[in-house]
Amino acid sequence: MAEAAGHDAVIVGSGAAGGLAAALLSEAGMRVLVLDAGYRKSLWRAPVQRSIAIAVAAIADPRLLKVLPYGLVWRGEKALRMLGRTRQPVQSRCYAWLTAPELFVDDIDNPYEIENGQPFNWIRARGLGGRMVVPVHGRQYLRHGHRDFRPVDDLAPPWPFEPDALDPWYALVEQRLRLTGGREGSVWVPDSELAEERAPDAAETELIAQVRARYPSITPLLGRFAPPLPALDQAAATGRLHLRTGAIASHVELDEAGRAAAVVFYDVATSSWRRARAPRILLGASTLESTRILLASQSDRTPGGIGARSGALGRFLMDHVSIKAEGIGGAIDTDSRAGEVGRCVYLPRFEARHDARVGEGRGFGMRIYRSPGPGGTSYFTAIADAEMLPRAENCAVLSDRRDAWGMPVLRITASHSSAEIALAKEQAAALHELATLLGVNISNISSGSGTPGAAIHECGTARMGDDPTRSVLDPFNQAWDAPGVYVIDGAAFPSEGIQNPTLTIMALTARACDAIVRGR
Repeated sequence: MAEAAGHDAVIVGSGAAGGLAAALLSEAGMRVLVLDAGYRKSLWRAPVQRSIAIAVAAIADPRLLKVLPYGLVWRGEKALRMLGRTRQPVQSRCYAWLTAPELFVDDIDNPYEIENGQPFNWIRARGLGGRMVVPVHGRQYLRHGHRDFRPVDDLAPPWPFEPDALDPWYALVEQRLRLTGGREGSVWVPDSELAEERAPDAAETELIAQVRARYPSITPLLGRFAPPLPALDQAAATGRLHLRTGAIASHVELDEAGRAAAVVFYDVATSSWRRARAPRILLGASTLESTRILLASQSDRTPGGIGARSGALGRFLMDHVSIKAEGIGGAIDTDSRAGEVGRCVYLPRFEARHDARVGEGRGFGMRIYRSPGPGGTSYFTAIADAEMLPRAENCAVLSDRRDAWGMPVLRITASHSSAEIALAKEQAAALHELATLLGVNISNISSGSGTPGAAIHECGTARMGDDPTRSVLDPFNQAWDAPGVYVIDGAAFPSEGIQNPTLTIMALTARACDAIVRGR
C-alpha cells in the first residue's frame, strides 16, 4: 500500500470544519494534508449524471423566468428531478439538489440502509468546501446560548465546558467569516461579532413591526450570514497545505501506544488503496461520515471502533424537526440586496409568542424569507426548526453491505418521538398563524414531522463529554480512546439546540486547533 508521510496533521473533509482546521493549523506552522472525497466523473463514466447536471444548469437558470413561462420552467425542473432519481434517489429530494447536482453523492455508489422501514434522508455533498458551497445553502451563523449548553430539563446532557467557553472562538470565526447582521440582545441567541451591522430594509422593517406588535415577547433578529469562507485558499497561501481530492477515507490506524498514526483511504485517481501518516488526525467528513470512519477503525485496542467502549459511538443521532411553508403575499418594498443568500428575519423561540414562560423548555425558532414576485406579489418561505432530542435508539451501525469501493456502509435507525411529533403540529400551526398576520396565502406546507435527516442538520453519534464511559470525545474534541484523533464536525454535539449548527461546529474546531497547537 502506497504511503504519504511528512505531515503534522491529516484532515478528512474540507467543509466548514475541515477547511477552517486546515487554515488554522497551517497558519500555525503545521504541514497539513487534507483528504477530500469529492471527484468529478467523466462523461463516459457517468453519462446520465453528467447529462442531468448540464441540463439542470440550463433549466435552473433564473434568467429563464424572464423569457419562458414559470410553469414551463417548473415542469422542466420536475422532469429533471424524476430523471435524477436514477442515480440520486435520495440526493434529488434535497431542495438544493437542482442548483448543483454534481456536488451531491451518487446514491448507487454510496448506499446506506435504514432500519425497520423508518426513513432517513442522508443528504451528502462531496467536493471542496462541502455543503457550504452549495449555491443556496442557508449560510446562517447563530451562536448557541447559555441554556443550549446547560439544558435545564435533564432531557440532554450538559456540554463539557462552561457556557461562555466558546465565546472567544465564536468571535474568531465570526471575524474570519465577516458576518453581516444585526445586534438585538436576544436572551436566546447571543450577539455576534459583525463586519457589517446592517439596518433592516423597508420590507424587513414592516415584518419586524408586525411581529412585535402582535407578539411583544418575541425579539426578531436579522439573519446573520456570510458567503462561504475561503479557508482552503487561506491554507494554501501558507505553502504548507497538501490537498488530495477523490480520497475516500476508510478508517484510522493507531500505533502501538494507541495514538493516531494514519488514515487509510481509497484513491479514485489511481484506483488504489493508500495510507496517509500523521500524529494528528482530524475527522471533519460530516457527522455520519466521521462516525462511519470511527466505527470502521477496529483493532485489538478498539474492537468495536474508536470510542465504542463508551457505549455512545453511533448513538444519539439528531436532526432538526423542520416544518416549511411556502406561499404568495402582497407587494413588498425591499432593497437591491434582497436576493442575497442567507438574508432573512429570524424569530427565536417562537413557541413563547403568547406566553414567555413557555420558552423555559424546548421549542422552535423560525426563519422567514421574502422576495419580490411578479405583478405586485411576493414570495414567502418560512421554516420552523425544533430540536430533536438525543435518544440512544436513534443510531448508526456498520452494515454487512459494501459500497462501490468495498467499504461497509451505515445502517441508520432514526424516528421522531411523540413529543417531537406533537411539537411539529405546533410548528405548522404557528406558520399558518404567521402567514395570516403577514397576509400570505400558503400554497405548500410540510406534513407531519417530516423525515429525519431532511433538515440536513444532523448532529451527534460521537458526542463530547467529561466522562469517557459515557462519551466518545473529551472536552476538546479528542477521542478518549485514541490520543491524536479529533472529531471536529457535528458528530461531537451532545445536544443540538434550535440554531443552525454550523457556527458552533466552526467554534469547536477553532478551539480544538488551538489545543493541538498548544500541545494539550
